[in-house]
Amino acid sequence: MPYDDDRRTACISTQAGCAMGCVFCATGQMGFARHLSSDEIFEQAIRFASLLHAEGERLSNVVLMGMGEPFHNYDESMKAVRRLMDDLNIGARHITISTVGLAPQIRRFADEDLQVRLAISLHAATDAERGALLPINKKWNLDELMTACRYYIQKTGRRITFEWALINGKTDTSEQAHALGNLLRGVMCHVNAIPLNPTAGYDGNPSTPSNAQEFADILETYGVSMTIRVRRGIDIDAGCGQLKSKVIKRNLISVESIAGE
Repeated sequence: MPYDDDRRTACISTQAGCAMGCVFCATGQMGFARHLSSDEIFEQAIRFASLLHAEGERLSNVVLMGMGEPFHNYDESMKAVRRLMDDLNIGARHITISTVGLAPQIRRFADEDLQVRLAISLHAATDAERGALLPINKKWNLDELMTACRYYIQKTGRRITFEWALINGKTDTSEQAHALGNLLRGVMCHVNAIPLNPTAGYDGNPSTPSNAQEFADILETYGVSMTIRVRRGIDIDAGCGQLKSKVIKRNLISVESIAGE
């Protein structure tokens, strides 16, 4: 992903598929296939780094936000992160790990003594709403998650980024904004919000710009900052899991067509 400030960011996967089952995520809808090895995780970044090097550019940032839950494949993900730093000379502060909220692994990550950034997929501010979207919330609810987050902040002194999918009429309401403001009030954090990426398996729609801005304005009254991100790659099925979902669907149609002949 190229940025105007000359950043060149690779978004890499840690698993084939995902076991977390988040209902609006294309990867979650396809299910879990297997863990990737640290070599397979690292290979994604080094291939992109090589392509950039041939163009006279440099891979500057890596985010573990592709397919899979990095903390479900914790050991291999951490091995890959250390190789990113050691073999590609990418600074820890230029690497971000995203998790859906595995509380024990968040605590473990806090004890790693790394300056790697942490992002948490939150998406709802009450247990009822979050449990409906993210099944993992039924195992580690918001109270357990936020306790782990506070431990991470206390242990590392680092800010957490909370990721928020803006779903029209569901996660972009004033009620959810106030609930989120109360949840994060006083927490050293930032909210990264992005209008929902469309998937065939979920009928939600992305928030409107005006609703997204109103949501951000409400959060500001609680002292919580929020950035509304631009969706990238949706038109070419490059959103997380979209391409594989399209290939699976195409293959199923082909098999059904052959069976019907």
